[in-house]
Amino acid sequence: MEGKTKAGNQKAKTVWNGIRRWNRQILCVGAGLALYGAAMAGAEGGPEQESILERREWGDGETEYQLYVQGLEEGWLPLEVEIQPRRYGEEEAEQIFETILEGLPEQMRGTNPSLEQVREDLELPDSFPEYGVEARWESLDPELISSFGEIRGRPEQKERARLLVELTDGVHERRETLWVQVCPLSETETEHLLEALREQIRQADLQNPEEGTVRLPDQLEGKALRYRQADTAQYQLFPVLGVSAAALLYARDRKEEERKREQRNRQLQMDYAEVVYQLMVFTGAGLSVGLAWERIVRNYQERAEKQGKIRPAFEEMALAFARMQQGIPESRAIEEFGRRCGLQQYRKLSGLLEQNRRTGTRDMQKLLEQEMTEAWEQQKGLARRLGEEAGTKLLLPMFLMLAVVMVLILLPAMMSMG
Repeated sequence: MEGKTKAGNQKAKTVWNGIRRWNRQILCVGAGLALYGAAMAGAEGGPEQESILERREWGDGETEYQLYVQGLEEGWLPLEVEIQPRRYGEEEAEQIFETILEGLPEQMRGTNPSLEQVREDLELPDSFPEYGVEARWESLDPELISSFGEIRGRPEQKERARLLVELTDGVHERRETLWVQVCPLSETETEHLLEALREQIRQADLQNPEEGTVRLPDQLEGKALRYRQADTAQYQLFPVLGVSAAALLYARDRKEEERKREQRNRQLQMDYAEVVYQLMVFTGAGLSVGLAWERIVRNYQERAEKQGKIRPAFEEMALAFARMQQGIPESRAIEEFGRRCGLQQYRKLSGLLEQNRRTGTRDMQKLLEQEMTEAWEQQKGLARRLGEEAGTKLLLPMFLMLAVVMVLILLPAMMSMG
């Protein structure tokens, strides 16, 4: 019994601790529920008000009111109404129109200095939201300026144009004609001088039309002048040729690199049988792989000095031997040798040599003999493929020779028939 009492007290204590831990959160939730209940209780409306609703100012849009009304039936009934904004009186509308017209030239001019110096399109506003006023535009001189304020004609001298604007608030209207002055495009000092020079040349051309030459002015506005004819050569072709040459050189270099890589791989394939054969002979004579490797490299270097012939497989072996002499482990140097050669058979050979280093030379000769047999078969297949490629390359000269023979035979026959 006492145990049950202690367990109950412990459980109650745990619950109380949980309540104390979350007391602020519980108070917030409770306050929210209490406010919700109070709001729902008073949802039928606030305190009664006078039977007056305020309008918004003109241009601010309609006002929506949510009310409750009593007296139609028992209790309060919800009522939603929309009240139109206040409208201007006649005098107030005229005052608003005057205010808009006073600031309208500044809004219209856009990037132009003023309406008296119009060279760019105008900006014609179609509404004034702050006053609740709409604007409609009409051009009375459409050949110069459109109803949207776009410049259509470029006069040689200044010309005046009229724009009719109609302002309305939905009830009252006001029409006004605005004058703008369309100007020719402004000229820079350089353009002005060039046009003056053209005019002098035109005058010189008209003065003596019977002469075979026209003398150009020596000076203009105190500035000495010199002339030269424009070169009509297509110099734009030079950059294109430069880019094309660079692309062709790049393609040629890539092709040359690919050709050298194919030639190296082919020579590596041709050398593989000899490499395996020499390794088999020297290891069969009792030398270790390292000593056999050194003997092969020494023999190759002696032949290369005498004959001057470079063979990539033996060059890679010489590099691996140099790495061994620098202190690189033999297994790592041989592995790098197979990776640098890049062909599958050399990687296989480096794997066999590494296996021999780990397990001993018991099966080394047998494995090398098998690899030697495969190497000779690969070399014979390569020789056949090279012969086929050489035969294919001879086809074009053969066809050319056949064409020459046919011409030599047919030409005399055709001449005799003629």
